[in-house]
Amino acid sequence: MSNTVEFFDFFIVGFILSIIAEPWGLTFGESAIILLAAGLGTTLGALFWGRVADRIGRKPTFLWTVVTFSVATGLCAAVPEGAWLLLALLRVVVGFGVGGLPVVDIPLISEFVPTKIRARLAGLTVVFIPVGLFMGAQASALWGETLGWRGLLLLGLIPVLLVFPIRMIVRESPRWLIQQGRMEEARANVAWYRNMDPADVQMPPADAFRDERAGFGEVWRNHRRALIIATLGSFCFITASASVQAWGPTLLTQLLAITPAQAAQMFVLVSLASLIGRLFSSTMADIIGRKPIMILSALIGGAFVVTSALAGDTLVFGASLFYLGVLGAFLFGDGAFGVINTYTSEMFPSNVRATGLGMAYGLGALGKVFGPLLLALVSGSSNLITPAATQAAVAPAFLIMAGLLVLGAVIYAMAPETKGKSIEDLDTASMIRLSAKESGAIQRRGTTKQTATNRSN
Repeated sequence: MSNTVEFFDFFIVGFILSIIAEPWGLTFGESAIILLAAGLGTTLGALFWGRVADRIGRKPTFLWTVVTFSVATGLCAAVPEGAWLLLALLRVVVGFGVGGLPVVDIPLISEFVPTKIRARLAGLTVVFIPVGLFMGAQASALWGETLGWRGLLLLGLIPVLLVFPIRMIVRESPRWLIQQGRMEEARANVAWYRNMDPADVQMPPADAFRDERAGFGEVWRNHRRALIIATLGSFCFITASASVQAWGPTLLTQLLAITPAQAAQMFVLVSLASLIGRLFSSTMADIIGRKPIMILSALIGGAFVVTSALAGDTLVFGASLFYLGVLGAFLFGDGAFGVINTYTSEMFPSNVRATGLGMAYGLGALGKVFGPLLLALVSGSSNLITPAATQAAVAPAFLIMAGLLVLGAVIYAMAPETKGKSIEDLDTASMIRLSAKESGAIQRRGTTKQTATNRSN
């Protein structure tokens, strides 16, 4: 529920932009800044909230992300007419809250659920994100003219109401509690989840996985390979997806010469394609593995993006081939987000899981800035002042996005497979790697010292 309404707040600006662009006299560049502002906030938020979640816990961090993006979206409704820069600054705050929720809720769910269905259940937290896009499209199509852009933004205050049931219902991650040595609280939360007597819950030894080292430096020093793979892979997918998400309604309005309401209605099917794709990828990741799903999603999604790039004004069964390509790109390319963050979180041990995911997702989320900006530069004009796009101008930008998806497939081909491995297995493997690394470092230091002694002698 939180992800759904969160991304309603995040996506609604794309539909609002199609309403305010003309009366505000926005240039392509100003529109791009409004769209990419939330992407910048997402990067900052993911880095910040991921670190906080490993320090104070998943649950309180989860609550504060909801409050942050909801209130910021409501404040956007008070922006004076034409004050696009103020709107962009508030969108940074919206993105700051939005960036935190995935890096908190994925570890929270992953650290509760059984190994064999971990990708499916953790993936469900992001499967319904496209429902937020659907709600934004429907709200804009049905009530855009009646409520106006301010009324649509005020709907973004609704998520604040979720804070109260979340605080009462959601329990803290038992594995985070174990990391803190709070064994009895962990036992009680496992019993709550499994609906059993706490006395019947068998817990690992108090110091089984306890490791107080946590932070950005810890991730970089000891989990660098996982961080680089996850960051670059996420960047490729996020850049391609964010570009189409952000500019989609505006491009459909201009390229197909339709109204903003009609473009919003067309994006209802886009959101449905994304939901189906995410449900498929999160389910299949537990069956055939995380890596194959990522590679297939990237290659097939890239092919559909190429279709949109080269479509021109071609019609297929009376529908725009450009639009059909967008549908396919969301079904596969965006559908991969049903497993991306779950996969990334599994690459890091419990003591830095949220921090590592936050770093990878946060740095990868720079694609939310890079993608819309690139599309604006290539599709609009080099000086960002042309207020219209053409199919010929859109084509090279979309081909770049397709190339990024193919690059994403190559990157994830180098990632470790985590299917079928429990959280304990992943943590133990991480501890073994660290021990081997530290032993190797000690051995190298001893060899260096002995070599220096020999030279001195």
